Amino acid sequence: MNKAVEDTESLDQSETNESDQTDSSELTEGFEVTEVIDTFLHRILDIEDCAKEYIVAAAEAYNDNAEKLRAEIESHQKTLQDEEDEKIRVLTVKGLRKTLRNIERHNNSSPVTTLEKSLFISLFSAFDKFVGDLVAVLYSKKPDLYKNINKEISLSEALKYESMDELRQAFLDKEIESIRRKSYIDQFRDLENKFSIKLTKFDQWPYFVERSQRRNLFTHCDGVVSKQYLDVCREVGCKMKGGINVGDQLEIGEKYLFQSCMLVAQVGVMLGQTLWRKTLEDELEKADSHLSNIVFNYLHMEHWGNAISISEFSQGLPKMSTDQMERIFAVNYAIALRAVDKRKQAKDILDKKDWSATTYDFKLAYSILTDDYAEAEKIMYKLGKEGELINEFSYHDWPLFREFRDSKEFFSGYEKVYGYRYSSKLSQIAESKKAEVEQTNSLAREK
Repeated sequence: MNKAVEDTESLDQSETNESDQTDSSELTEGFEVTEVIDTFLHRILDIEDCAKEYIVAAAEAYNDNAEKLRAEIESHQKTLQDEEDEKIRVLTVKGLRKTLRNIERHNNSSPVTTLEKSLFISLFSAFDKFVGDLVAVLYSKKPDLYKNINKEISLSEALKYESMDELRQAFLDKEIESIRRKSYIDQFRDLENKFSIKLTKFDQWPYFVERSQRRNLFTHCDGVVSKQYLDVCREVGCKMKGGINVGDQLEIGEKYLFQSCMLVAQVGVMLGQTLWRKTLEDELEKADSHLSNIVFNYLHMEHWGNAISISEFSQGLPKMSTDQMERIFAVNYAIALRAVDKRKQAKDILDKKDWSATTYDFKLAYSILTDDYAEAEKIMYKLGKEGELINEFSYHDWPLFREFRDSKEFFSGYEKVYGYRYSSKLSQIAESKKAEVEQTNSLAREK
């Protein structure tokens, strides 16, 4: 469920600032916190997409190459066994030596592991950049924060800058660089002090720290466990399965990589939203809307774990801009929970509020999410062609209607409201989208 149609651009479709800011001076005055968070989430989606496509391709290529080499060996062996012509035997021996060298290279190669490590390291590179960009945009929008920078500069150094703005920017760049060089434990401690707010009081913090320490191991010693890794993990209370000792070789693996992507995205969103709400209190409505869009977009992509983790965060926020926004978060949280078969928990979330005096939009959502499809059909008719939040596009697009769209009650209610069948409108939308794709391809070819 979302507040307005114009707010429904998904993470995999929206336009974002694609340039990688190398320092905070490139964050213009009009740059927004939303852009910083969205760009960061796109980078994580890029990493996930690369993992899904290229790691699978690398594994297939590795296996195909193994089969090819095995076939070559068998062919050479058969030739040497059957062939009596000395020239052919000499050429075969030469080919066999080449195949043996290729087999040795193949047996010592690990493209899948290499890709996993590279993408895992890139995940934290994206987070490092995000933290710097987030601090920069918050300082640019609230200059009073510069008072928190405790650095000294000589008069001769200060005179090198043409304006106070340039000097202030130089201080900020150094401050951001200083933050980035620290461990995440120290980074978050610094941010807590600068913004006077707690940032590490969430259940997944120890596992975020573990992953950051593992990133260091892969960056500096190819994943070999160090005493520092074990000490830091123990210090933050990270519980690791199995005995891990100094000198052990750590791996990444598919499950760990995707869990890491989800966790880093969660931490980034929570960090961005928390500092945004603390620093720019007059942008609460904008922060609520953006957070709602993030959940909505994850629902669209069926990234249920992401949607649930961000929804849980939303439930713990001390303040929201409106009652309507609180209800939107509750509905979207329930949608995500139902998608992973946690229907009782979803209903418990919904039943924390009274829905009897709300708009037909919310009454429709409640009836759908409590499996009262007969009531949902009646409410569709009462709501009409357009409610406060729901319109015809919503029925075709919103995750709220994902299961309901397959029911006879939905088809009946839709036809009663709009005067034509859902399938006919769906065909019309499909044709429109097809035309858009063709136009996009045409423009791409022209370039």
